[in-house]
Amino acid sequence: MKEKVKQAYRRVVGVDNETPRMIALVRRACAGIAGPVILDVGCGYGRTLRALRAAGFPATGIEINPAIVERNRREGLECLLPDEFRNRRLMADVIVMSHVVEHFSPSQLLAFLNDYLSYLRPGGYLIVATPLAGDRFFDDFDHVRPYQPLGFTMVYGAGDAQVQYLGQHRLELVDLWFRRSPFGIAFARGLYVRSWTSRWLQIANLAGVGAFWISAGLVGRTTGWVGMFCKD
Repeated sequence: MKEKVKQAYRRVVGVDNETPRMIALVRRACAGIAGPVILDVGCGYGRTLRALRAAGFPATGIEINPAIVERNRREGLECLLPDEFRNRRLMADVIVMSHVVEHFSPSQLLAFLNDYLSYLRPGGYLIVATPLAGDRFFDDFDHVRPYQPLGFTMVYGAGDAQVQYLGQHRLELVDLWFRRSPFGIAFARGLYVRSWTSRWLQIANLAGVGAFWISAGLVGRTTGWVGMFCKD
């Protein structure tokens, strides 16, 4: 019973207003394309893949972890290892990278993006979802650093920004949405170790979620962004 209550609490405070926005951008990117090829690069356990499939987009996931790939396949998802994907020589209409780029250093990310953008057809779209720096950014042990929209336009834009890195492809930012999240307490002992404060801390965070929804996101903070880029 306690575990079910804990799971319910996590679902409530883990507001997901990002996935619907990503799906809307994919739908816009695929407008007028018959049988679009959609890649979910760094798909993990298939959260975005499932959302895409539920929306009528049978995307293909690419994941470097063989165990995760096998699990996704057992669950009926189309999922490939990077080498398997390259052997198929697919050209994509849309590439989705959801919570992927923040796991790379700048030089690693440049190589990663240059590689996968070579599989995106001209006029195709890259959709990136990523967190900004905040209280919980380093909750994920793998997070290296946050990236901001302007950084992408400096490296992959057509301007003359003075940056150390320059992408091999040109991208135009055509749409941008900033994710808002509820105010909440992140660092308190009672949220990690059971104590007399735990319930009160949870109530405070639930109140933050309630204020967020009642105010349509005004009572909250900016914690991430979703960008849509068109490849020249």
